[in-house]
Amino acid sequence: MQVTTYFIIAAAVLVIFLLFRSEHKFVFLKAAILFLIQIIFSMINFLIFMIIAYLIMRQWDHVSLGNLFVLLAVFVVLSGVFLYWGMRLAAKIFKFSTTTLTLVEYYIQWSLIYVTVYQAIFSNIKHIASITHFIRVGNFLDPNLFVVAMLPSFISAWIAVILYKKFTKAI
Repeated sequence: MQVTTYFIIAAAVLVIFLLFRSEHKFVFLKAAILFLIQIIFSMINFLIFMIIAYLIMRQWDHVSLGNLFVLLAVFVVLSGVFLYWGMRLAAKIFKFSTTTLTLVEYYIQWSLIYVTVYQAIFSNIKHIASITHFIRVGNFLDPNLFVVAMLPSFISAWIAVILYKKFTKAI
């Protein structure tokens, strides 16, 4: 790797370190960084868990890990516990304010809503592309149309409430 790459990595680590040392500044940015770090480490956890499960199942034919839903639930809980331990270790160096942690929760929820909208749009692109068909038939109660129309509005309203709560120092 080049010196530039090392410099950029070192600068990013330094900025993150300095950013998290202050408690009440840049909370939206700190929450976004913490959210991205948690997502990255969670994906690494899932990859490791899947590799271990594959190796166990390949080596011992008689070992069954149950259905995939239960296996995924176990992986989710294990990954959450590992992230929790990581946050406890990081809390010795960095300051996680309640506001930052609340915003991380909101980012998670907004992302889940957005992914639902994305899935509804692209899994039913043919139906949504012909929106005039829904209007002609009068099928306004189609769940896909509801998801595409309403969930982005929920996110917008939620963002407005959060910004107002931040303005009034309620979070």
